[in-house]
Amino acid sequence: MISAIVYAILFSLLAVIIAAPLKARYLAFFCGIVLFPLGISFLKSPTIRPQDLFLYGFLAVSFFKDRDHIFDDIKNFPLKIPLFIILLSHYISVYVNDGLSAKQFYACTREFIELYGYIFAAFLVTSHTSLDGILKGLYKITIVICIFGILEILLQGNYPYTFICRAFPIYTGYYSLDSIISCIQEYRIRAMLTTAHPTAFGTLLCCLFLLFISLRNNPQWKKGNLYILYALLIINLFLSGSRTGMACAALGAFFIFLQKRSIVLKIACVGLCFFLATAYINSIIDEFSQQSKGSSLTLRQQQLLFTFFQIQQNPVFGNGVGFTKNVFDYDDDGRPINDSSIGGLESIVFRTLIDYGFIGLAAYYLYNICLFILFFRRRKDSWVAAIGYNLVFSSTLFFTLSGHIGNNTAFAFMLEGILLGSLYNEESNEDNPDNQEPEQIEADSE
Repeated sequence: MISAIVYAILFSLLAVIIAAPLKARYLAFFCGIVLFPLGISFLKSPTIRPQDLFLYGFLAVSFFKDRDHIFDDIKNFPLKIPLFIILLSHYISVYVNDGLSAKQFYACTREFIELYGYIFAAFLVTSHTSLDGILKGLYKITIVICIFGILEILLQGNYPYTFICRAFPIYTGYYSLDSIISCIQEYRIRAMLTTAHPTAFGTLLCCLFLLFISLRNNPQWKKGNLYILYALLIINLFLSGSRTGMACAALGAFFIFLQKRSIVLKIACVGLCFFLATAYINSIIDEFSQQSKGSSLTLRQQQLLFTFFQIQQNPVFGNGVGFTKNVFDYDDDGRPINDSSIGGLESIVFRTLIDYGFIGLAAYYLYNICLFILFFRRRKDSWVAAIGYNLVFSSTLFFTLSGHIGNNTAFAFMLEGILLGSLYNEESNEDNPDNQEPEQIEADSE
């Protein structure tokens, strides 16, 4: 019965993506990515996961339903060059390590699309519909996410994740489904909702917090409603136990606070933060040095040393696509067994260096720098840009410190993409004041 409900939700969301207007398609897409974790699939080879159905289905529907302007959108998508450089660096790594292996090139292409396809898909949305309508829908979704995050801790079990994963024939997540999953630990409360891991939940919460806290002075939003949302997001960040998520959210909120302050106040605030950091640096180091309390500095040092030895043979181009997935053992159910001496690879730096070398790492950060600059150069002209560059900085810092867990990058990319599309919309309307309003364009395309 529960499996039938899970599949009903899955296909209902897919039906909305196929048949509904653009705003509803995006919200269904976002819900699907959050609700169905990466570790479940219908088939093992080729891997077909619910998240793949949502991503490729959304892109296919966009190419079909929005075909009148899809090629213009591709032409105007501002990240084509940095993304092409990333793909080229990955292809070079595959060629150097595996020659002209069709299987490896296919795996490399899929990995690229299933990582960066989300930002392009989201860009297509707000290029032709109202960002404000999207944000109001995300507000309601975020309230529901936060309520379920609190219930997970109160019930001391993650029932939604367990039931959803049990409904699929293949599961390769981090946790056993033999009983109701709970991530609560003796030294830390941990919630993850339906994401792959509490750190992935922290990514989602951090990005949503930075998105909505930027709207605190927007006259279209009631402050009372926003304060309720802020309180729920802060509570859930604490419940997730993601120290990186809490730190990046606090840092991002601090930058947002400073955006329109006087230069004297900015200098005073930065000086105060420097003083506090100096005063408490030893306590912070002690906290992160305790190996019995999750990730520690010692563990990160071991991961760095592990990465150093793994790239010895080919530090420039790396070891090829999927290499990091093959350096860990797997249990009988296909779940990765991390080496206890290093844990996972808790930084995008480690994984990218091992798979794609220094050229791949340089291409990754070039992409993030380009995205940051796209927003930063318009920060004084557009409130969207002011949100965007702060979100890009915070998410990049998050992935540098904690890495890619599950599909947590999709959460950041789907929010950055709608901001990028809205910014492109504003620039198009400035260049051509006679352009139709986004809502009208959407209505005409139905």
